[in-house]
Amino acid sequence: MSCDARYATAYDFAGMMCKGSYLHGHDDSGGAANVMLTDNSAPNLSFVTFGVRAGVGQVLYNLTAVTSGPITAVTDATITATGVTWDDGDEYVMVTLDAHQIDSVELNLDLAANDIHVALAASGACDCTPSAWGLQFLNRLNIIIAAAFYGCTCGKPAVIAGELREQYMTWSQTQLDMLRDGRLEVCQGETGSDFPALAWAERSLTRFNVEEILRNEILRRRS
Repeated sequence: MSCDARYATAYDFAGMMCKGSYLHGHDDSGGAANVMLTDNSAPNLSFVTFGVRAGVGQVLYNLTAVTSGPITAVTDATITATGVTWDDGDEYVMVTLDAHQIDSVELNLDLAANDIHVALAASGACDCTPSAWGLQFLNRLNIIIAAAFYGCTCGKPAVIAGELREQYMTWSQTQLDMLRDGRLEVCQGETGSDFPALAWAERSLTRFNVEEILRNEILRRRS
């Protein structure tokens, strides 16, 4: 696990914190190698009304082809992005953040990631192989710290203020403390110090086993 980068992207952030800014679907052009993404599957969807704009730094991702590019043209049902082509059924994703908003969100995510790096370094977890759930947890923690402590900068922000902001801040600090002292372990194969595992645990299969286990426990306590 690297302690030198953020654990979430601006698009992860927008999907969780920027209400109404996250757009996801599939191309239904019926063809192949099309310059324009076409999506007529949602009758109430208009890319223009949703907030998709050309020439402001918004980025469109083709998840199937693993390509992306800045949006150069948009109509109600189509989007064109530099260097991105579409086959029927390709999966797309984007958020209606312009280049300035993306930069601001990524700066906040970087600041929040530094807090996580310090906690992981304290427990020696910077060089381990992270578990799948651990990466997902760090992704969410990165987003919540960025929003609660450094601000929610996006086109349609969710309301993060008052009691909700305090709850996010308290939760985030608790998770950082647990990462720092090893109670929460995100490395693959590790459990954390709070996991109820005992190397000497014995199983009771019969009434006689119970008596033997109790006797062994008494002897252990006396030693």
